[in-house]
Amino acid sequence: MRPVEKGMVPTDVNGQVKRYSEYQQARPDLIDRLGEYCSFCEGRIAANLAVEHILPKSLHPQLELSWDNFLIACTNCNSTKGNQSIDIENYYWPHRDTAFAFVYQRGGLVSVNKVLNLIKQYKAQKTLELTGLNKTGVNSTISDRRWMNRRDTWNLAQRARQNLLNNNTIQMREQIVDTALARGFWSIWMSVFQDQVDMLNLFIQAFPGTCQQCFNQQGKPIHRQGGIL
Repeated sequence: MRPVEKGMVPTDVNGQVKRYSEYQQARPDLIDRLGEYCSFCEGRIAANLAVEHILPKSLHPQLELSWDNFLIACTNCNSTKGNQSIDIENYYWPHRDTAFAFVYQRGGLVSVNKVLNLIKQYKAQKTLELTGLNKTGVNSTISDRRWMNRRDTWNLAQRARQNLLNNNTIQMREQIVDTALARGFWSIWMSVFQDQVDMLNLFIQAFPGTCQQCFNQQGKPIHRQGGIL
């Protein structure tokens, strides 16, 4: 899960803190900060990205218009998470933690990072189940194409990596980054290019809102200050 930085509450043209009368009004500001990418599955969704309430507004109406309670999500991630009653400390969140919780693999699979201790693995598993990122063709609905999109992106990234090995130029690297931005699924690109330090840093810098301080100079995730992971 891509670690992101939303920043403080946006301000208007007069420098005044924005106050939303409807939560949907925050959508342009979230996209401006984080790009047109689902905060959970990381797919690029230009048309159907919704303002996601971290704590559901039905159970926490006082947070319905709170910037601190906003992320942005696709239809499937949003509906899977739904209105479940959650303890925010029992899950990992893209705006609070690093990219170390999950492992992305061929076939569009996402699993818990077994390097974590058992307590952290438990939180990672709960996060997968909360968002449905552990669903595949076996347990997903016909309309839920997230795992297939990850699978196809993995294959695309593998071809791009081979192209880079055959033609290692600045232009090729730029083209790969452009393809990644157009496709989304940042963690897939980071996984496929995990041995290419220059490419890792390009992906970290290119995707809007990625937490720069969540990685070392080799592009590997490190503990996030103030986060759980």
